[in-house]
Amino acid sequence: MALTCSLLLSSCASYSVTEQDMQQYLDKKVGFERTVGIKGIAYANVKFDDIKVGIGRVANDRVNLDAKSQAKVTIMGQKPQSVDLNVSFSAVPYYDKEEGAIFLNDLNVENIDIQPNELNVPTKQILSPVIEMVGQFLLTRPVYRLDDEDFKQSMLKNAKPELLIKNHSLVIQM
Repeated sequence: MALTCSLLLSSCASYSVTEQDMQQYLDKKVGFERTVGIKGIAYANVKFDDIKVGIGRVANDRVNLDAKSQAKVTIMGQKPQSVDLNVSFSAVPYYDKEEGAIFLNDLNVENIDIQPNELNVPTKQILSPVIEMVGQFLLTRPVYRLDDEDFKQSMLKNAKPELLIKNHSLVIQM
């Protein structure tokens, strides 16, 4: 009996979360629409629902996320403007045993692309809170949650696993 349990535990000592796994998880979970600023003076209605994942592509120990947002920027006395905001982030993944999920920490903005390039608004004052909002969303939500229905994942969830990045995958291992 002890040998059987030992074999079972050693055979499920790791689980890999691929870029595709994380992408599918985030496609189901990511999305919000919020307003930042002061209505009637200067504000932006932001819709965020598209993210692309890379694991270990920007740096060996980081996950990169390309987030696409659309904002409708309104400033008193001006015609509303639509803005596409593409922000590339990188972050360090970590496993939270309490949640049984992978979260991100140490978020860095790697690149920002704003279209149209020329806006009739003070770009930094309006778009900085938008970038911060998307960043906070990414830091406070899991990017992948282990599945209790999957035997291997549920065994790891209850252990104290280590999280590593190998071959563009997150490897959770005991």
